[in-house]
This record gives sequence, structure tokens and C-alpha cells, in this order.
Amino acid sequence: MMDHYEKLSSRYAVKPLTEGDVPDIYAVCRGNPLYYQYMRVPLTPEGIREDLTALPGGKSLEDKTFVGFYESGQLVAFLDLIAGYPDQDTAYIGWFMVERSRQGAGVGTGIISEAAAFLKERGFRRIRLGYMKGNQQSGSFWAKNKFVPTGTESLQEFGAVVHMERALWDGEAGGCT
Repeated sequence: MMDHYEKLSSRYAVKPLTEGDVPDIYAVCRGNPLYYQYMRVPLTPEGIREDLTALPGGKSLEDKTFVGFYESGQLVAFLDLIAGYPDQDTAYIGWFMVERSRQGAGVGTGIISEAAAFLKERGFRRIRLGYMKGNQQSGSFWAKNKFVPTGTESLQEFGAVVHMERALWDGEAGGCT
């Protein structure tokens, strides 16, 4: 999707995630049971493999960047980005998770802040995402990171999704970065 994805972080080594990384991704996910409680889907290596290539309608793998953030060879966090969804000016966060022992220490906020700057440099005007309705931990994290509700929700097979957006340019909903 995006060239120079390694510039997503100045603090962590960034690399694309592949099937060979499923055990590490699984370990990070196991430390976040609340996410799966709200998603209402079981955590399985097979599910993670599917997520590595999952895309919204009308998008291709060229639009997707699924990367891990590493420190001293350990997966600290991962981020799934879709370029040009739902429109050309928007980057969509399909999935973001931080290793449990690093939560609450600014790791996630730092990664999202640098990702926002990276996306703005590439001409995106906004970032969108969705979180499971009722998951206050997720909603609070995204609000703290300058995302505002769009006022829309969608019903998925696993429950209601609250949509949020962060503007990357002055004069748009959610302010600027």
C-alpha cells in the first residue's frame, strides 16, 4: 500500500507481518482478552492468518499494509492500514493492538501519532476506524488519540461497530494532528 512503511515509527523497527509471524501476533492477542470479549469471535491462529489478508470490498492487497513494531526483536504492537478506504482521502485502521505489558505507557499513542504524521505526509486527509460498541477501553484510547465519533454505527455479524475519524488537516472534523 504505502512505500517506506518503516517510517511509521522512529522508535521501533517496523516490518511487514506474514504468516511466519502468526505465533508472535497470537501472543500479543492472547494478552488482550477484552478485545475478543467484545468481538465475540474466538482467538485462533487461523483467524489471525485470515486477518493478514482481510480487506473491505473494492480494495486489494496493494492497498493494505499490515506491519509489526519491534523492540529488541520482540513484537510490541501491530497495525493494519488500508489506503483509500472508504474514499481516496482516507486511510483506515483495520486493526491495532499493543502488547499488554506495554499498555498505559504511551506506546500506542506514540505509534498512532507517528502513523498520523506518516499518513498526512502521503496526502491522506483523515484516518477512520471502528471499535466494538460498549468497549470503553477502546473508545477511550481512540478519543485520547484525537479520534471523534462520526455519528454512524454499523451492525456486523459480531456486533455493533462505532465509527471514528481523525482529521489530518486543519478545518476538518476532529481538528488537525
